[in-house]
Amino acid sequence: MTRHGRTWGLRGQTSIVKVSIQRGGYNVLSAVPVEGEMDYSIKDGTINGERYIELEQLISNRSRPLILLVDHATFHESKQVREFVRTHRSLLRVFFLPKWAPEFNLDEQVWNEIKNNRIGKQAVKNKEDLKERLVSALDSLKKNTKRVISFFSLPDTQYAGANVS
Repeated sequence: MTRHGRTWGLRGQTSIVKVSIQRGGYNVLSAVPVEGEMDYSIKDGTINGERYIELEQLISNRSRPLILLVDHATFHESKQVREFVRTHRSLLRVFFLPKWAPEFNLDEQVWNEIKNNRIGKQAVKNKEDLKERLVSALDSLKKNTKRVISFFSLPDTQYAGANVS
């Protein structure tokens, strides 16, 4: 497997970097509110409509509807999710971002932060190590509300924070 990044070694000797050919990953859902109190969920395996509508916990005890800006992932457009949104119309609004503009998605800013600034160049030993690093990075970002709020100031995502009081 390709190893990105830099390493060091003794002059005149080729450095050897151990890598694993075992690949593994996690699916992560995140909610990025204007107030900066990000939330996330990590899942080992695929995310489907049933898993996605577990966000019912996000809409309980709300006085105003939760507005979701989502991409066109298959589970966002599933029959289960459409029915869930229809049933909870007074508490939930879903708007789809254009397929041609993933940079408008605030979740992409979260993943950019996590992948490029947090764990992207760390040597990960195995899948469990990846999860530990992922949880640590997401928890750290979750605590840094100023950083999360800053995502709403980027040129491509300013629309999402506009006129919010």
